[in-house]
Amino acid sequence: MSPGALSRVALLVFSILLLASLNTGCVKAPAGGDNSLLGRPLRVGVVSWPGYAGGIVANNGFKPNQECIYFKNYKQTVEFVLLEEPSQRSQAFARGEGGVDIVWSTVDYWANELPGFVSNGVKARAIMQVDWSQGGDAIVADENIKTIEDLRGKKISLVLYTPSHWLLEYQLENSRLSDEDQKWIMDHLVGKDATLDARQAFKDKQVDATVVWEPDVTLALERPGSHKLVSTETANNLIADLMVAREDFIKDHPDVIRAFVAGWLAGTAEANQNPDKVVQLLMENEPLYGDMKDPQKVKASLKTVKYADLAENNKMFGLDGGAPLFDQIFTRAGAAWVRLGYIPVATSAAQAKDPSFLKEIYARSPVSVSPGSALPAPTVK
Repeated sequence: MSPGALSRVALLVFSILLLASLNTGCVKAPAGGDNSLLGRPLRVGVVSWPGYAGGIVANNGFKPNQECIYFKNYKQTVEFVLLEEPSQRSQAFARGEGGVDIVWSTVDYWANELPGFVSNGVKARAIMQVDWSQGGDAIVADENIKTIEDLRGKKISLVLYTPSHWLLEYQLENSRLSDEDQKWIMDHLVGKDATLDARQAFKDKQVDATVVWEPDVTLALERPGSHKLVSTETANNLIADLMVAREDFIKDHPDVIRAFVAGWLAGTAEANQNPDKVVQLLMENEPLYGDMKDPQKVKASLKTVKYADLAENNKMFGLDGGAPLFDQIFTRAGAAWVRLGYIPVATSAAQAKDPSFLKEIYARSPVSVSPGSALPAPTVK
């Protein structure tokens, strides 16, 4: 099946699932609430990934509690919910209350999926950057594959239309492979529901390579003879993680969004100072990190991301009036997805973000972009 046909099927399935979730109704907060701003825990959908340490540290884990930065400093309880499958994640976010209020994305992934949300009446915006992938996303291959060009004629597992898909597309577009060879590779992708499934297909030798993110990168490398073919350690300006919220939730609960953004940034500062705490919380709350068993291996995985503090968010969203890096990456990614037939039309960067809460924080405590931290947006053919 061609990528264009795959995208049409994916959009159709997405639309059906999305509309079904919107018609399920909302599960209301329990009577009495929990004495936080929202009257219940703010529900945040994430996947297993070391870059979300800022929020996890701010909440002292996944479960809602009052012994954490979020409640003590910002009067809001938070619950993190693991949603490893994109379809499950989309349904939960579309549902709103009773599902999740805020969910993860990346700039490239947001350019791909936002048009689908908008076409189904769900408007949403990115409210902050939480990290850069700097080695955490990778193509892991068997020992016979030494270059991107060696992927010709090989089968690759990944989760379609996610950052993994973007990483592969980018590498193929910038390789010496012919258009025909690139098309063959994309036509023979082995699509999976979650990165752990893509990783397992590789470990079981059903495919020759896999594109996954941490901790599945580390776990995929357990296959004898495997290696990282390419990763965001070198393509480190490619994938930036975001948190996004529905427009209706932002409008109805600006105080909660304000608390969430400020609390995450405070947690980021603590995560940078105390990586051992990050390791402990990941291993206690995320089963995949528990599977890694060795705390030192988990700690090593933290080096594959760069947590986004206020200075990084300044660069990403132009809080000081500068040109937002978000707009460059989002626009280029959107144009690539349209050209490849994965979405019918791109959404404008202005419709995709709401940096107003970050700007409030920046106005109180302006920071400059550190020399060398501004990474150019990727060039896409």
